[in-house]
Amino acid sequence: MCRCAARPGRLRGAAATKLLSSVICLLSSTLCHAEELPDPTRPPTIIAIPATATGESLPSGLQSIIISKTRRAAIIDGETVELRGKHGDATLIEVNESGVVLQGAQGRQVLTLFPDVKIMQKEIQPAPELSVKEAGPEKKTKLEARKERK
Repeated sequence: MCRCAARPGRLRGAAATKLLSSVICLLSSTLCHAEELPDPTRPPTIIAIPATATGESLPSGLQSIIISKTRRAAIIDGETVELRGKHGDATLIEVNESGVVLQGAQGRQVLTLFPDVKIMQKEIQPAPELSVKEAGPEKKTKLEARKERK
């Protein structure tokens, strides 16, 4: 009689190898840690953390412009100021797409959303019209093509 048959608890060759590899895989998977990946949709921490928590103040100046059919306002230094409303000792007298105008004791103050950006309009030159001779056969009308064939 074979020794393996006498001891039913023992495994033979391939079965023992499979069992051993399964045990190793299970043990190694419990020891591995997944690396924590950053969330690409999470906003930067400077935006996510309130300014009071970091000790920093919000950027000063014009931050946003609100224009609708019924309302014109601006967010200046974190405060929403309606048209003809007060910001400090100045009055908001104009709101447009690129900036606002405040009128105060010091005079008029123009605030723009992007002070470092110069907006320039470039004139678009119309394309010159090509004559039938310059345009080639694909640009000829059906009537002109018939006249040439006759």
